[in-house]
This record gives sequence, C-alpha cells and structure tokens, in this order.
Amino acid sequence: MIFKEMASVISNNKISEGIYKTILCSPDISAYSHPGQFVNILPSYNWEYVMRRPMSIANQGNDKISIIYKVIGEGTRIMANWEKDSKVDLIGPLGNYWEGYESGNPILIGGGVGIAPILNLHNQLKKDHIQHILIMGARNVREHFIKHDPENHIYMSTDDGSMGIAGNVVDALRSTFPDGIHPPDSKIYSCGPPMMMEGVRRYSLQNDLECDLALETIMACGFGVCQGCTVERKADTNGQHSYRNQFALACMDGPIFNAKGIVSCM
Repeated sequence: MIFKEMASVISNNKISEGIYKTILCSPDISAYSHPGQFVNILPSYNWEYVMRRPMSIANQGNDKISIIYKVIGEGTRIMANWEKDSKVDLIGPLGNYWEGYESGNPILIGGGVGIAPILNLHNQLKKDHIQHILIMGARNVREHFIKHDPENHIYMSTDDGSMGIAGNVVDALRSTFPDGIHPPDSKIYSCGPPMMMEGVRRYSLQNDLECDLALETIMACGFGVCQGCTVERKADTNGQHSYRNQFALACMDGPIFNAKGIVSCM
C-alpha cells in the first residue's frame, strides 16, 4: 500500500561530514515498509519545484522511519534544517524491496548517498541472525559513521586511504576475496552512485555472482506517471519492439534490479 502522510520530525542530526540522519514519526509508511523501499519527500511547504526528493528508508518500525542523506542541493539543504516536530509531506513506501537473502551468503555494498537501503538490509539481517558481509565506501574517514571491523565482517573503504581499505568498494571486494573465491551461493546487494554500482555490476558479472542493485535515478512522481526514471533492460524483443519491453521504470519496476537484467547503471 502507498500512503500520503504528514510525518513529524522526531530528530534530525548530522552524523558525519555532510551526512544527516532524520527520524520521522510516520505510522502508516512505517508499518508497510521493507528494506530497499523509498519515500518521496516534499522538503518544505513552499517548495517551488515539480519534483519531490526520493529518499531510501534507512529503518522502519514502531511508527517511525529514518532517512540518511547527504547535503548536495537545495532540497537536502532544507531537510538538514528541519527542526523537531516539523511536519513533512511524504509519499510511500514506494518501489520494490530486497528479497532472497534468507539463504546463501549476502554481500552488502553501499557508498555515497546509497548507504540508507544497505544499512536497512544490514539491520534486518542482524535481526534475523543471518551472517553477511558489509562493505561501505566513502571518499575519506570524515564521511564514515561506522567502524571498520573486519572481525565482524564489516569493511570500510576510503578513496584516500584514511580509513579501512584504500580504494573504492570494488577494491574492497578484491581485498576481501583476493583469490577470487567467494562463499557458496554468495549474492551481492548494492546501492550507491551510478559509477560505483556499474563497477559492482561488472564485478558480479565477471565473477558469476548474483547481484541486485538499487538504482538511484532522477524521479518526479515516484509511481510511474512521469516516465522520468527509465532504466534500459537487456530485453529479448523477439522482433517486437515496445517501450515497456525495452525500458523499465525505477520507481515502479525498481528501484532494485538484477545486474543481469539491465544494460548499465549509468
């Protein structure tokens, strides 16, 4: 079910350089959300633009949801200044969600503004006592808010080598599995900037690993009307060409897509 709900801000805090976590009271959306889904946010009452701001849900339960976001543009700058008890217009939960993680060996990979749905799945796996690997990438140590903890299969990477594994998340994958041998039935779950996910997609294909990617695209409506969030499929048209056969919509068909089913994350 999808709801339009006036949520209220419970807390809004900066958790690392340029990154904020907001907890919202949103009973309806909280009750029906699953890891991987998102909400479409109206940053303020006087928002002048057509497009809302899509934000992945970082946690849900007990009438609350949380979002984790990086301040980049005008919308997120407004959000970073939300005060306690501020009212926020939300539409959600939107999109599909992570599935199939109950068996096998999940490898979770997040980076940049794509950390929220990965953390949501990470917490769900911990709750379900499912062993897994978590890899999180950032430009430097100031952007991380989780400790590098290899003993518990938690790996942080930084582009400048200031924390954890030096390099990007694909470098971290190669460092974690230096011989190219992965646990049986390994499956990658990833979300992050398009270039990062394209690297993860190619790694999964090269190593014959199942991989689900939560794509981040520009969205306006969030439920399939505007057609703005198209993703090109690897579709077998059998000589019959149709728009919906070749192109999916991230808001309705995704945001989670199998790596083998799309042409690119870019």
